[in-house]
Amino acid sequence: MAVIVIPSAWCAAAGIQNPSLRCVAETVGGAIDWLVEAHPVLKPRLLAEPGRLVSWVNLYVAEHDVRALQGLDTVVSDDSEIVVLPALAGG
Repeated sequence: MAVIVIPSAWCAAAGIQNPSLRCVAETVGGAIDWLVEAHPVLKPRLLAEPGRLVSWVNLYVAEHDVRALQGLDTVVSDDSEIVVLPALAGG
């Protein structure tokens, strides 16, 4: 099962105890679809519309930004870790 790691701050909003969640998915998009179905409060934090990430969130698989791979169509395996990393702003 692939692992999705979400920001700790999102856990409280979604009522999640552990920021590492396991899911069965063949692609990053499949894992994200599972995540937003299981925890609908996270949908606006991840998806601008079906199949399109919001611009302020980066997803990494094996330390590679999925935007530099095949985006949400990036294939994952049972031992893949998908890290959700929101952009930070400040000065």
